[in-house]
Amino acid sequence: MESILPGDVLSAIERHRRKSRRAATRHLVIAGERQHRILELTNTGFVIAADEDEGDVPHLRGFVEIMLGDERIARRLVVFAWARDGLVGYEFKHDASSRETPADYVAPVHTSLLDAPDD
Repeated sequence: MESILPGDVLSAIERHRRKSRRAATRHLVIAGERQHRILELTNTGFVIAADEDEGDVPHLRGFVEIMLGDERIARRLVVFAWARDGLVGYEFKHDASSRETPADYVAPVHTSLLDAPDD
């Protein structure tokens, strides 16, 4: 038999679940003066909690620093992807630490406009 809990109890359980999930991670994202704990970090993006106190979604844009404790592990260009259930997802658009050229990049061919001197 399934019991149904009152809405305030369910919301308190959800707040506690998010708070314990937030405390379990050491990853941070820093954008300007603000920093947020990363709840989930993948190769394609990350998830943070929405600001409960302010009741809004932090709209991070541009380059952000990804930290593990006090150590910077990456600098990435991010864009907003989704927001639901008190969570906000962002996707990586550019990895500033990557030295690889994009797969669709074609290097320009330089030709000499001047002839080599005759010796």
